[in-house]
Amino acid sequence: MKLFLNRLSVLSKRSLINPAMYVMSGVILLMALLVIFVPEKETSVYIPVAILNNDSSDETEDIVDGLCDMNSIFHFYEVKDEDELYKDLASGKANTAYIFPKHFTENLTEGGRKYDVKQVKTPASSFPFLSREEVFGQFYAYSCRQIIVDTLAGYGYKVDIHDPELERLFGKYIDDQTLFALESVEGTVYNALTRSEKVPIPLYKFAGFFIFTAALLGALAFLNDQDNRIYLRFGLIERIYLGLIQVAVFTVPAMAVSIFCFLISGTGFGLLHVLVYTLLVTFISFALGTVMTILPIRTARSRIFSAVLPVYLILSFLFSGILMDLTNFGTALRTLSRLFPPSMF
Repeated sequence: MKLFLNRLSVLSKRSLINPAMYVMSGVILLMALLVIFVPEKETSVYIPVAILNNDSSDETEDIVDGLCDMNSIFHFYEVKDEDELYKDLASGKANTAYIFPKHFTENLTEGGRKYDVKQVKTPASSFPFLSREEVFGQFYAYSCRQIIVDTLAGYGYKVDIHDPELERLFGKYIDDQTLFALESVEGTVYNALTRSEKVPIPLYKFAGFFIFTAALLGALAFLNDQDNRIYLRFGLIERIYLGLIQVAVFTVPAMAVSIFCFLISGTGFGLLHVLVYTLLVTFISFALGTVMTILPIRTARSRIFSAVLPVYLILSFLFSGILMDLTNFGTALRTLSRLFPPSMF
């Protein structure tokens, strides 16, 4: 028991004096400080679009609510009257505006311009045709089939309202220009609404790579001890236990530093996720070391492992998600990334 405790003490000291551990700790601490001290910057969120709803029907109110709640590059918001609408356009607060007339949904398929949605824009308006598509898309679900049937009837086409081909025919024959009255007014260059955010720093991903690198260093130390026959005085169970401890004494400090950096930087993280990941890479690294010990190799196994280690770490870094978004990879590359545990953190 005394020999075991002495060995455990030696392993712990070895991890604490490893220069690579201090380099990685310094880097992740620096990244945590960057998260704290890098100033926020104003970034454009979306293009503001004003809406004036003069129609009191439930359908039109649902349409307007859907526009205001939707997740889009456009920020739709309601105004009280036309004076506010034109004031927002002229001041640059709104990029484009739409006016829903009275009895709009009741007369959605009527000809003429009396019941058309009025689009109001300035010379500075950006992508007015795209915002028009967003507006059109909201009331499309309410009346698209009837609109198509009536419109095609005007061209001499008779179509069953329940025909599943109506959506295809809609895209071919109907222009949303026929449903909008367009108006231009003078105004200044619009001011896009903004939000404050920081430059994204992949602290979380780097911590996963840091913990895994520490685990591999533990596996290298384990192989070095095997080559030096240090475990000969221990039984099989004790060797396995000491091998796991050898890797764990490297991963635990790395995990502790990572959690500390998460806390001081305010980076959201799941503590259980970090613990499970640390346990997982500990077993993976120990398994790699164990496989190396049973291979019929005459050369020192630690030397072979240390020669392969830089290449594997470079690939682990590339597949960690620090530099590239793994969701953009093809199926084959995403499958390959599973060979590198940092991709799972």
